[in-house]
Amino acid sequence: MNDRRGGEDWDPVLSEILYNYELTMNREMGRALVNLSGSFLFVSASDFACGCLDAEGNILTTISWSLQMGYAISNTVRHSLERFAGDLRPGDVIFANDPYEGGGLHSHDVVVVAPVFDGEEILMWVGVSAHVTDVGGAVPGGYSVEHSEVFGENVRFTPVKFYDAGKFRQDVLDAFLTNTRLPEATEIDLKAITGAVWMGKERCAAMIEQHGGATVRKIHAAQIVNAATAFRERLSHLPDGAYAGAAHMEHDGEDDKIYTIRATLIKEGSQLTVDYTGTDEQAPGVLNGTAVGAIGDAMAALGTVYAPELPFNEGLLEPVTVIAPAGTLVNARKPAPISGATVYASWFGTDAILEASNYLLAGDPEAAVRRSGPWGSWTFAWLQGPNQYGDPWFWNVFSGGSGGASAVEARDGENAMMGIQTIDAFIPNVEEYEIQSPVLFLDTRFSPDTGGAGRNRGGLALESLCTPYDTERWDIVVFHNRLTAPSSAVCGGQPGAGAAIRFAHDAMPSVHDHWDKREELPVHEYAAAAEQPPARGRGYSVTPEDAYYIRATGGPGFGDPLLREPAHVAEDIARGYVSIEAAEKVYGVCVDADGAVDESATEGLREERRVARRELPLGHEALPLGDGSGGEPIYREPVAGEPQVLGESLAIDAAGRYRCRRCEHDFAANSTNWKWWAATDEEPVSADSIGAPILERPQHDLVFRRYCCPGCGVQVDTEVAPAGEAPRWNFRPLSVYRGEGK
Repeated sequence: MNDRRGGEDWDPVLSEILYNYELTMNREMGRALVNLSGSFLFVSASDFACGCLDAEGNILTTISWSLQMGYAISNTVRHSLERFAGDLRPGDVIFANDPYEGGGLHSHDVVVVAPVFDGEEILMWVGVSAHVTDVGGAVPGGYSVEHSEVFGENVRFTPVKFYDAGKFRQDVLDAFLTNTRLPEATEIDLKAITGAVWMGKERCAAMIEQHGGATVRKIHAAQIVNAATAFRERLSHLPDGAYAGAAHMEHDGEDDKIYTIRATLIKEGSQLTVDYTGTDEQAPGVLNGTAVGAIGDAMAALGTVYAPELPFNEGLLEPVTVIAPAGTLVNARKPAPISGATVYASWFGTDAILEASNYLLAGDPEAAVRRSGPWGSWTFAWLQGPNQYGDPWFWNVFSGGSGGASAVEARDGENAMMGIQTIDAFIPNVEEYEIQSPVLFLDTRFSPDTGGAGRNRGGLALESLCTPYDTERWDIVVFHNRLTAPSSAVCGGQPGAGAAIRFAHDAMPSVHDHWDKREELPVHEYAAAAEQPPARGRGYSVTPEDAYYIRATGGPGFGDPLLREPAHVAEDIARGYVSIEAAEKVYGVCVDADGAVDESATEGLREERRVARRELPLGHEALPLGDGSGGEPIYREPVAGEPQVLGESLAIDAAGRYRCRRCEHDFAANSTNWKWWAATDEEPVSADSIGAPILERPQHDLVFRRYCCPGCGVQVDTEVAPAGEAPRWNFRPLSVYRGEGK
């Protein structure tokens, strides 16, 4: 990453020294934040980001709970430069939490930044974005369930000075705290954030004094240029075209309807455009995000599957254009509510980009290994009441974010991971939970059959059973993700399980009975009989006689499930990852009473399944035309060019024809959507259709489709889509995308 773009006196060794100094300092800031605050959001979830930026607010280094959160610090710096133009002085520290104007991803993320001067000139900035204990609003925890405006969600501050030329502004702090339910805890959070920023500012000042402002400035500029140059080089190896993906959210707080984020990646030469055109209009409930999140979603994808080993700095955005139409889920207009942006629009936007990216990355052998479906989403509930010490308390069980990671080309997905965006997050020990909060954990385990089926299996979700302890009750506000709307998968794999929060009323007498008998708790029996709230809801409670069940989402699979090695399925059965029933139903693997694979029966069953797939109707016979966005099922002249791989079993040949990579079956010209000529079935999303536990939507407004080769029966691709929508047109040559030659 270091070259001589800094000029003849460019020192690549010094550049690496300064880069690692700043990155280490960011980690030191994070450790100070944890130690000074003690907040469960910092200690138990690392829900913060620390970063260094140049004088204009360009990201240089960051450590973060999510890559979007790290990028959002730049939003505060840029708005501060505008607001305080000509009035920034040494000793200034600036505070903001309004995502519409200078804040982070949502109003819970307080961003504190400070300029670092070289003489009378700003040379760089340091900053922290962190989810504080409380930001007021209509409900404890700050996430409104019902339809609302942003004015009723939380208290929001546009950039204001916390310290003015070194003088602390107690009036600003008091104005914020008077709007919160837990002012003492929130004040500790804010002072911890400010302390971390002040420490970072001093470290950076020492670095500038040691190496000189001109040298540091030159190195910062060159680091961004180098990252941009390296990323343009990487893009140049990927095939040109337009690549589409989507992600679906459910329930806006009052209406259980599907909201879809759509992302089209237009790759041309060494440039990439991320276009959210077609994304649903902003919701009246909690699902929306602002423009900073739309850009952050793109940065999260770039920093994971495109360029994981390149420095995560502003240079990654230099070859990228982001188009986020105003008034949509990813770029809401005020006064749309945005309190849930981090776990809704600013999460699912990355998921939509990931789906599109899989078809793009497949075209480069070096990049293809990084194809990934979405990882775990964030399912949670705010629990509130007095804690075991008699103090006001609210909290959530972070294991709801411990979903499975996506399977990839070379291996199964890891179990109990957070989102692919959450690079520094973790799940704490249950003992930490129990010390901090009035809770007793009864059981925590990997949930069987939750990993998405595929040649490689998705990671399993974590599930937990707990109960109120040393308190009278918990009052609960519920926020599921993927309760009924699963993720996409990769190359013919299938989605992982949906999430679940349930209330097992009067379960504790049975729990104590099993304990007395030294028996394992039948967690799934409790969960099956428990009360299932909707995706969003409040007014629920559990007492010490009840148990609280929470399961995260499963990771999606990679490749056709019928191609998974039977021995691997048998290993999964032995480890408790896959049930015998799912092995046969989803993978077509038959085992005997001892768990050994019956090879003859397995091959016979799998061949029977392949025959059934080949006999399915073609897409144009079975699927809706929708609005035409899936490309009408008509024959067009192909666009000849270089051969291109699009998936494990799908490619385009030099003549411009879609072909099966396993049997060479000719689907269609690349100027139309090949899915119209695939053997296809469509079913409402359910546990039966996706092959993993999920709550079925009574509206049947979301469907799961499988696209198979009519020649050999391989499952080439899958998709989750709103009912009545045409097949997603995942790849188009640029000339077709632009409508040339019509």
